[in-house]
Amino acid sequence: MSQLTAEPDSAEKTQLSRLCVAIRGKLQFMDYLVRAAVADAERYRDETDPGTRIFIRQLVEMHAANLRQESQNMRLVGDLCGELEALVDGSFDAPDRGEFA
Repeated sequence: MSQLTAEPDSAEKTQLSRLCVAIRGKLQFMDYLVRAAVADAERYRDETDPGTRIFIRQLVEMHAANLRQESQNMRLVGDLCGELEALVDGSFDAPDRGEFA
């Protein structure tokens, strides 16, 4: 019987781990985009060559568009919250998580 209960716990942990890794990756990418956008915006402000300014402006616009897209795709955070709530809601039902025999 312990084998039957071990598989769902393992599957839940695997799903939770995957969500966490995906969220960390998204956040790291968003951090990169924010830093790049701010650095390029500062370069744009200080640049005097019109052609270079056009190029840098396009970079900033690209970073901003990517940030908008990534922020809309952050449903993973909602998925993680659902997994965490499900994990905690079911924690009192499992015999190995604090229930006395």
